[in-house]
Amino acid sequence: MEISAEEIKEISMCIKLRQRGGKLLFKKALSIKAKLVLLILFFLCVPLLVFGTLWYEKASESIEYNAIDYSEQLMGQINSQLDGYFYDLERITYPLLLHPQIQSFMKLDPEDQYDRFLVSKKISDELFPSITFGRPDIYGLSIVSNSGIATSSYSDFAGRESYELYKNAVLGERNYRIVGIEYMESTPVLTIARKFLDTVSYQSSGMLIIHVRLNEIIKICEKIKLGDTGFLWIMDAEGRVIYHPEKERWGKQALTPELSEKLSSENGYYVEKARQDNRLIIYERSPMTGWTLISEVSLKELNKDMISLRNVTVWIVLLLVGIALILTGGFSLYLTQSLLHLQRLMRRAEEGDLSVKAPERRNDELGGLNRGFNRMVGEIRRLLEEVQTSRMKEQEMEIRQRESALQAMQSQINPHFLYNTLEIINSYAIIEDVKPISRMATSLADIFRYSVGNPSQAVTLLEEIRYIRTYLEIQQERFNALQVEIIADERLLPMVQAVRLMIQPLVENAFKHGYQAHKLRPSYIGIKGMMQDGDYVLRIEDQGKGMDRQLRERYNAAFIAGDSREMRQKGEVSGMFDTIGLWNVHQRIRISFGDPYGLFIVKSNETGTIIDMRLKFAAWPVEKGVGNDV
Repeated sequence: MEISAEEIKEISMCIKLRQRGGKLLFKKALSIKAKLVLLILFFLCVPLLVFGTLWYEKASESIEYNAIDYSEQLMGQINSQLDGYFYDLERITYPLLLHPQIQSFMKLDPEDQYDRFLVSKKISDELFPSITFGRPDIYGLSIVSNSGIATSSYSDFAGRESYELYKNAVLGERNYRIVGIEYMESTPVLTIARKFLDTVSYQSSGMLIIHVRLNEIIKICEKIKLGDTGFLWIMDAEGRVIYHPEKERWGKQALTPELSEKLSSENGYYVEKARQDNRLIIYERSPMTGWTLISEVSLKELNKDMISLRNVTVWIVLLLVGIALILTGGFSLYLTQSLLHLQRLMRRAEEGDLSVKAPERRNDELGGLNRGFNRMVGEIRRLLEEVQTSRMKEQEMEIRQRESALQAMQSQINPHFLYNTLEIINSYAIIEDVKPISRMATSLADIFRYSVGNPSQAVTLLEEIRYIRTYLEIQQERFNALQVEIIADERLLPMVQAVRLMIQPLVENAFKHGYQAHKLRPSYIGIKGMMQDGDYVLRIEDQGKGMDRQLRERYNAAFIAGDSREMRQKGEVSGMFDTIGLWNVHQRIRISFGDPYGLFIVKSNETGTIIDMRLKFAAWPVEKGVGNDV
């Protein structure tokens, strides 16, 4: 069965399109299982997660607002009770301010011990019991005049001491003030100061000091239960702690600049950030006492019921999603296992393994797809074999045609006639003592002698180097500025297999395309040999102007693929591939020694061109008796 060049081209394009299409399909397409999983994720999991998060946030905000409103109401009630408590203390002690005995006591002479004793005794026996009766919260009362006379229900000395401490606490028009906490006989008491006014002059004549136990205040504060960890505490106008669940903090300074900034208004709330748990702080200041009531509640505790409900909901949703994923995965695995197997076979076929075969035992659509794949792979394998056979035959015919053209060109000149002519020229040059002509005639004779040899006869790199050196000597006579550099280990050259006339086309190409095409005078030709990975590499270099990067990459691709027809059809091949050119040299080396031997363009730009020629190294002399002179 014969296949035309057009048919071979169409088959190659079809194979490439199938390979490219397969790559795109594997890269972009998703499996059915992945699509089902994504469907569940985007249309079930994501909506549930979004709505669940919004629901939880809104519910949490609602709980916090309700807690704030409830706590503010409780704070208001506690403030009202505390205000009522201190208003009652102010009310029951008010009669003492105008009582005649108190007025007399304030006017006593400190030196009159007898009157002082009588008046103090009446006050202690008659007035103090009327105030403290039925009031266990009152620890004691003290009355101190401005002259330093004191009487007290518990200790005159303690009364005078308290007077010295708090005599400046009630200043200006203030007649009643809660001055702070102090300890009396290890008992914490709240001290309240009231000043006495003279009924005639209305000037301050002394002070009433009331010491109140914290029992009633504690009872009022402990009526409020703010969860398991929430609590309430009180701070006076000076920032000292009046009440706190931690007793060691009573009477100590609690107001910091940071806290003062947060408590700048009369009432409000804020959230205090913490590493483990954020706390909701609600505060309210009493205009009567100047105290600030502060409640602290754990947000986690406020939302614990909501968190429990949320966790249960999340686990149920996750369970349902997990069941859905398992069912979907099982179904998709059952459905797609044959497709995945076929996909792996297609990938192997794409990589060049055309011996793969899909199972054909199924009778459904997947079985039909497998049978179609097997038929396609078999047909591609058959066509590739035919194309490869046709291509090899075409390449062999092309090489034979070029060898025939070379032989025909060589046979057009009678070697004996040329040798005799050159010998006569050489004789005349010797007689006339013109040594350059003698050298050129001798070199030209050597060139003709080597070039008319049998092209199919094996030669060594030593003979090729000798030939190209003779050729370059003639070129140096033509171009005085031409510098030739040949560097090769003469001991290795007899062991390197070569093809006759393989270096000269590359050197001529350098003269023609590197220098003369750009109107440059040839300045440098370099030939360097080296061992590389067990092979021998001969590097030909010039300093002319080379080709652009894109064209160089196309040439190298053609060298690697071993086919220049596609480039010729695009009209992108220069004279480098015409008749005896780079392509001919590459193909002759490839036909003689096989892959990977041949040419490769290492560099080609404005500074010059470098071409590597990879040759086969035999490790012993190819021809016995070959000289070692280079």
